[in-house]
Amino acid sequence: MTQAYDVAIIGAGHNGLVCANYLARAGLKVVVAEARPVIGGACTTEELIPGGRFSSCSYIQMMLRHEVVEDLELKKYGLVSVAPEMQEMALWSDGDHVMLWQEIDRTLRSIEAHSKEDGPNFMRFATQLRRFGDITQSALLSDPPTADSLRRTFSEAGENELFEEFILLSAEELLSRYIKSDRLRGFMMFMGMVSTWGSPTTPGTAYVYGYHAQGEFEGHFGRYGLPKQGMGMIAEALAAGLRAHGGELRTGLPVKSVRIENGVATGIVLADGSTIAAATIVSGADPKRSLVDLLPGGALAAPVAAKAGNIDQRGSMARIHLLIDALPDYVGFPAGQAGPQHQGLAILGPTPALYEQAWQAQQRGEFADDYVIEALIPSVTHPELAPPGQHTLSLGVQQLPFELGRGNWNSRKEEWADQVMEMYFRYAPNLRNHIRGRHVITPLDLDRTYNITGGNIFHASMVGLENLFEQRPIAEASTYRTPIAGYYLCGAGSHPGGGVTGAPGHNAAHRILADLNGQRDQRVVRNPRDYEAGMLDGLLKTDIGQKLGYQVAKSRVFRSVTELLNRNR
Repeated sequence: MTQAYDVAIIGAGHNGLVCANYLARAGLKVVVAEARPVIGGACTTEELIPGGRFSSCSYIQMMLRHEVVEDLELKKYGLVSVAPEMQEMALWSDGDHVMLWQEIDRTLRSIEAHSKEDGPNFMRFATQLRRFGDITQSALLSDPPTADSLRRTFSEAGENELFEEFILLSAEELLSRYIKSDRLRGFMMFMGMVSTWGSPTTPGTAYVYGYHAQGEFEGHFGRYGLPKQGMGMIAEALAAGLRAHGGELRTGLPVKSVRIENGVATGIVLADGSTIAAATIVSGADPKRSLVDLLPGGALAAPVAAKAGNIDQRGSMARIHLLIDALPDYVGFPAGQAGPQHQGLAILGPTPALYEQAWQAQQRGEFADDYVIEALIPSVTHPELAPPGQHTLSLGVQQLPFELGRGNWNSRKEEWADQVMEMYFRYAPNLRNHIRGRHVITPLDLDRTYNITGGNIFHASMVGLENLFEQRPIAEASTYRTPIAGYYLCGAGSHPGGGVTGAPGHNAAHRILADLNGQRDQRVVRNPRDYEAGMLDGLLKTDIGQKLGYQVAKSRVFRSVTELLNRNR
């Protein structure tokens, strides 16, 4: 039976839900169709092991735009997140480690203990990173700028070098300009390797790093939080807000295709053959599914269809979720004692050379002999995620091939997971006998179960200007509109890109509303919050200021002052 809506959205990933919320609040009749029985896409919580609830794919709230949180009243609709005191830790097999804390002074002292000269270097780099975020923030919540116009924005701000560093360079080139320690650079460049087909020396990975690292949590630059019930809590808050404003959300409803009549999108065809009619169709799926799989043959002009079919979606990752009955005794820390080493995101064994080795294996379609491993124990912050006396531990590995040179991910899943666990036991040898359950999510699982083509959680590569801004996902669909009238995109394959930001959903909704109001030729740009250079930013522009600013930042006495200055608003 056909039902008429103003808007039908394909997929209840977080961007689809964000888009639906804005449109419903504007008074439109909205329905969201989700293929899976659970919502959230890659931003979901599932009981993957009996008794343990896990953030299946994404697992920290760092990039979610504060504008989306505030506009859609996500806290009102149930979102509760907490920032761990110790945010990130790098740990090497000899026990050497670096910790990044909520407090800047503790972070700088930890870095100094690892590499004396890199304390001031890290502070100088962080100031540059924050400046990069300040300049680009308006571009994130808008129709995509052209690369040339963004370059002009940097030039007008007197920051030509910043554009080159954070957009054009490789992660290794960028960090080598600031950080001396090879290990510390390896720790910091991890964010540049997320869902990347490449290595730290691949040009453009500096942008992947900068895009991630400029995130914030509750107004604090570079900080993240953990939702109390896992990342699915974000999706559930969005769903609650949608329903409160008259929107409809239907799960277990896979979409077969977009219905096109006389070159105009008029509805969606479900897997069972029924249709849902709507004046506007929006896809939150990845761009290949949206522009190739969901469209009937001939819907797009042949050259455009060919471009859509060739969107670069290489670069994947995998997760190993574990239910454990003891905390890991990490090397270099007292055994049998809970501590800050268990609180935040741990990056194990990071060095530029290890990423390079993984890249060589990735190109051959092979498993590397060793990997940098990310590890998070959310139940330390939120004990209700696991049964009493147990914990949820999630491991992640980047730089994985989707296609294997021998066999496939289904046949070699457990072999790969066993190898990664042996690597992990070098850092936490006691856990070998304390694992109660294991669930592995491979690149193929991301494709088949979570409907992410090629297992790239960004939906498309974010390396290189050819994959960003006015070229994302292709020039003909870069402003959220597709060449088919009434058909829009709102997923991570659209500007500004992947991660749990809500920005593509926000931007697509505002583009749709502008079009419905007859403003098709007007670029939609959300006014960014006003930014005034903070005291530390100003101090660090000069050599003397850098020395003074660093002493202020690492002083316990001035902790409350630096905490205030580190707030984004």
